[in-house]
Amino acid sequence: MAPLDIGDLPSELTSNPSAYVAVTGLDIENNAIHRTIWESFTTNRQDRVPLFLKLLPVGHEFPKAKPKDFNIVHFIHRESLQGRSTRVALVLIQKRAALPGTDDQIAAERAASLCSACDLSVLKSVDISKIKFGHPELAFEHSAWMSKQFSHFGDLFEDAVQQGLNAIQTQHPGFYYQQAANHASNRKALCYKLCKSVEEPPDFEILEGADSLEFYGQRPWRACCQSLEPPDPQKELKGIMALKYKEFHEVDHPMIIIPLLSSAVAQFKKYKCPRMKRQLTVEMGEEYYCYKDYRQALTLLKHVLWDYRVEKWRPIVSSILTTALRSAYLSANIQDYISLGIEMISNWILCSTDEKSILQNNINNVLQGKPLFAMPGISEQDNKEADKLWQEVIQNHKEPLIFTIQMTSIVPFIECKAGFVSENYMADQRITVTVYLRMNCPQPISFSKLNVLFNNEKYNGFCEVPPTHDKSSHSEEKNMHKLYLVPRNTHTFTFNFIPDLNDIGKVIQITSVALQMGSEDYLCAVLHWTTPPETFSLVTPSATAIKAGSFSDDPTFQSIIPLSHTNILPRNAHITINIEHQPPALINEFYVFRLSVTNDEISKISNVVLNVSLKEGQEQFVHESTHLSDKAEHPQKCVTYLKNVSFGDMDPGEKAEKCIFMKATEVSVRKLNFEIKYDIDVEIDDQLLHCCCSKTQDLEVFTVEPFEFVFKILSMKFEEQQSVRAEEPFILKIDIHSYSSLPLLLEDSSIELPHQLSFVDKEVTSQLQNLSLHFSEAASECFVLVTPLECPARMSTGTFSLKWKRDSQDELHHSVVTPVHLPFLDVIQSPIYVELNCPAYGAVRTPMTVTYTIYNRTSFVQEMKLAYESSDAFMYAGNKDMKFRILPRDLYKLTYNLYPLVAGYAVLPNMHLTLNAEKANELCLDSLVKEMTPSHIFVMPHGRKNIGEPIAIA
Repeated sequence: MAPLDIGDLPSELTSNPSAYVAVTGLDIENNAIHRTIWESFTTNRQDRVPLFLKLLPVGHEFPKAKPKDFNIVHFIHRESLQGRSTRVALVLIQKRAALPGTDDQIAAERAASLCSACDLSVLKSVDISKIKFGHPELAFEHSAWMSKQFSHFGDLFEDAVQQGLNAIQTQHPGFYYQQAANHASNRKALCYKLCKSVEEPPDFEILEGADSLEFYGQRPWRACCQSLEPPDPQKELKGIMALKYKEFHEVDHPMIIIPLLSSAVAQFKKYKCPRMKRQLTVEMGEEYYCYKDYRQALTLLKHVLWDYRVEKWRPIVSSILTTALRSAYLSANIQDYISLGIEMISNWILCSTDEKSILQNNINNVLQGKPLFAMPGISEQDNKEADKLWQEVIQNHKEPLIFTIQMTSIVPFIECKAGFVSENYMADQRITVTVYLRMNCPQPISFSKLNVLFNNEKYNGFCEVPPTHDKSSHSEEKNMHKLYLVPRNTHTFTFNFIPDLNDIGKVIQITSVALQMGSEDYLCAVLHWTTPPETFSLVTPSATAIKAGSFSDDPTFQSIIPLSHTNILPRNAHITINIEHQPPALINEFYVFRLSVTNDEISKISNVVLNVSLKEGQEQFVHESTHLSDKAEHPQKCVTYLKNVSFGDMDPGEKAEKCIFMKATEVSVRKLNFEIKYDIDVEIDDQLLHCCCSKTQDLEVFTVEPFEFVFKILSMKFEEQQSVRAEEPFILKIDIHSYSSLPLLLEDSSIELPHQLSFVDKEVTSQLQNLSLHFSEAASECFVLVTPLECPARMSTGTFSLKWKRDSQDELHHSVVTPVHLPFLDVIQSPIYVELNCPAYGAVRTPMTVTYTIYNRTSFVQEMKLAYESSDAFMYAGNKDMKFRILPRDLYKLTYNLYPLVAGYAVLPNMHLTLNAEKANELCLDSLVKEMTPSHIFVMPHGRKNIGEPIAIA
């Protein structure tokens, strides 16, 4: 083995482990077939799952585990292969080839029959047993045997599921428990049919040793007899009578059926079969009813009743309701008896009218503390026992009992719809609520109280019919009571009330309607309706709620669609708002809105205030660049919501005005909202309401730039240039273009210069004072400036301020000062500066004097060479070629007498200056001279000596 480097691991630790497969029983040395089988496993495994195959000899013994030398309490020894994903497979090798033809089919059939014979089938066992009846008089024994069979198979199936067998919704232990319960019920029915006639107890000595028999169905009186015919008919008859008596009097059939049904219900619930679970629950409740455990029967039947109500199983609901009502009656349960009874008397329930009339009278008697009539369908003995229970309950009932019945969860005998007349109400309008009631029971009923409940408890007292204090249930006065309702008639109750001012802008909802039966001092049942889901979408109906009106038989009543919620809106404002303004708004000006309010009310209004704001949904920069105020003052911070601008109190017909100013610093479209609020006292139904009214008006204002400023740097020859030379004057020209559709008055202008710049003129005044500009017109202003010698290469030219306003006599149009930053200058240094002093114009053949002044802008002596060219337009007298020196910061003057020869715009003679001539650093200054001096002069022709002399005409 080669030595390992630091960090390397041996191959035993780096290789991936493979599954271990041990093969035994192959003799590869002596048997060619075995060798072929082994090679099929081991060769060509590169493209297959890697396995570690090991051929073990026949009789191989695995080594025994060595005992551990350490003792650890939590260490668990593995003594089996269970749980280690280990499998043992047996493979048979066929020695002879199969015969051709039909033998294959015969072998397949034999194999199938062998497998089916080895399989233990539940259905097969049941099929074998169900046809083997015993004595006809003991047929209940066969049902007991079948019930026990299914019960055992259900237990085995459940144990198998707990051990890991997968059951499905159509195959699980619940079906076997259900069949066991069905056979147990059949056993009970056969027992009542066959054994009811055996009243006297027989001789039970004949049944001695029955519990020690080996097989079910053997008879102790003929245990050793194997023939089908009884050896002693008399003894056989006595034994049968004893078995029948024992079955009828000693076997508790409901206690056999109920546990089986309970097991079946648990299984169907586990495998999510709700309909089967409900069916078996009903059967269990009926068994409890037969067992006279009425409270348990009532609990089970009430639990499943609402499911059948929702699905509208009319026969099933009627049957379950009948059994549940009888259970409540036999157990003297007041609350359940009334709750189920008012559902039973509905015309949707399948029951005779006579039974419903008896039940309705019983409900009235219970509410009044009177004895009940016997219920039909119940035995006389049970009715007597129930009557005793009811008398005890009524006598012991001393404290008032009030309970609520949710009518949306049961089949109603009375239908209720409540709603508002309108979707919206103003704050000064009466709200109208209408309640519709319709009964479908056999007899009229007098209710004690009706109340409509709202989401705001303040309104609950306005919508109620108070209880009656009439003690006689059959008096004529009671029949005239508002809540005396007749079946199959629609009764309408209307209520009016005034909304609370605090609910303005809110929604008033009818949450429920309460109708009382009975007296609150003794026994009271409150029939409660919640808001139907189809009329009030804001409330989510509960899962147990039945769709409103689904049990009604009156199409007219169903066509009523009430509004269970309404909106309370502010009272309409009776004022007139007028806003005057002159668009567009200009940047930085105080834009004026003249707002006038006229009182159109018939009475005085007070606390009239104005709120102005930017509407929501606009871009952020609009809010940041807008200021609203009632004064034309420059703000420290932008205000986008101006509130409580007071108008005071206003009499009817009075008109008040206010001015609102808006200052905008960015171009955009601004959407404004003007809102006027005021208070007014309104009298409704002899009640004085203090209402707050408001009216809004929206406005869009376009904002534009009033001017466009164009800045130019010009030379003294009015030529545009990109840079200036130090100590050389230049012109700053400002062009102002008007973009306003309205005329603007330019009141004044000024310029603020940095300390490096100065004016050439001593007194500088604005050239734009009191100048009016119209749309697309422009105005210009020029300033002559100069820079000192010592200045930066790039510098600012300062700030230009323009004072302007709208050209109007209205004093509300205030002046606006618009500051504009001037452009930057590039300053360069020039060695000389040439200035030409000459007259404004000349005359032909008239001498004129011009002087060239050359300034030395440096701190060195400048050696100059001059060459003055001749011109066709002039004769001149002066130095043509010369050399001279200029001391530092000094000047040199050259004077020439020019004699114009031609009239018109004449070209002056060119001056050529050379710095340091005939030296290595010679510099030609012709370009500077051309930029600094004019190139032409206007020469006038000869005129008459006396201008006023008349011209002689020949």
